[in-house]
Amino acid sequence: MVVARRIRSRRTAAALAVLAAGALAACSSSGGTTSDPSPAAASGSSAGSSGSGSSAVALAYTTTVDPAYDGTDKGNFNTLAEPTAKPGAHFKVGFLNTNAGQPILLSMQDAAAAEVKKLGGSFIALDASSDPQKQASQLSQLISQHVNVIIGDPVVATALGPGIAQARKAGIPFVAIGTPADETKSPVPGAVTSISQGFDYTVYRTMKALAAEHPGATFATMGFALPVDQLVFMVNRMQYWGEHFGLKFLGRVDTTSDNPMGFGPAASAIVSKYSNVQIIVTFNDESAVAAATTVATTGKKVAVATPNAAESATAAALKAGKLDLVYRTPWEQQGVQSVIAAYDTLTKQHLPLPKFINVPGSIVTPKTTAEAEWVQ
Repeated sequence: MVVARRIRSRRTAAALAVLAAGALAACSSSGGTTSDPSPAAASGSSAGSSGSGSSAVALAYTTTVDPAYDGTDKGNFNTLAEPTAKPGAHFKVGFLNTNAGQPILLSMQDAAAAEVKKLGGSFIALDASSDPQKQASQLSQLISQHVNVIIGDPVVATALGPGIAQARKAGIPFVAIGTPADETKSPVPGAVTSISQGFDYTVYRTMKALAAEHPGATFATMGFALPVDQLVFMVNRMQYWGEHFGLKFLGRVDTTSDNPMGFGPAASAIVSKYSNVQIIVTFNDESAVAAATTVATTGKKVAVATPNAAESATAAALKAGKLDLVYRTPWEQQGVQSVIAAYDTLTKQHLPLPKFINVPGSIVTPKTTAEAEWVQ
């Protein structure tokens, strides 16, 4: 899928490391029918308070899709209902994980495995360790093992193209996770559907919430130096939605490494380069926690947020008032939805499947941290 897990590094054959992301919300119908209680952001008003945990706006914990949303993920939040189990149905699932060493990606895999077991199937999980060539070989391995369906979270989607075509020729459906990030683009060729967190929507909810708390505030973003499609898309949308809701964009600083050793210096560079920054928006759990820790050493009041969170360290930072707010990405339910899509395809239920299935998460603030579940 695309983006933010811890950040899963994705490498191309030319040695680019890539990252990825994913989603969470329970089973059935579209959530876009009721109002999101989060207040709409004021635009063009004077800057509000900028310190973490100091906002005057109460943001409710809700996975209801905001009916005002009109971005690239619009119309793709129709999650699948729990299927009817078919006695005697052959349901051997092959699951390709980008990097099971990442707690968030492992939680998605575990949720998928539990759903397969509930439906009476068997589950084979293979870990690519962020290696696209290894994952392409694993796809061929699953075909030779005669699985009934393959679920894949691509390290590099194009690297799986030949294997997906081979699977189709063998009569094995392929369900994609997290790609493409921009849902105005075509799905992965040969995939029956793509499960996602809705990368644009996660940014929309985050920037709208920040603008509601800090109307008219200045903000800067932290990106990643390598051209990872999902991350590039998310960071660009941070600027778009921030300005849409009346925030003032100062600029972007990229981290050159996907770990706290790179996140801290990037946060320091933001504070140094943009002395009037009031909000920093990063791309995942670790970058947000590292940025908040760095900001605290400066003595400045700068709110830190991310549209891509799920880990327990983030919950601790929220409780401590170090983070202003985050969007809790529903990784586990992405795993569940991928299995339901696979089972529906094999047993011919609820067809045709949507091209994209996005699972909505929720904004979490220090006051609502306990309402969310967190990946250990």
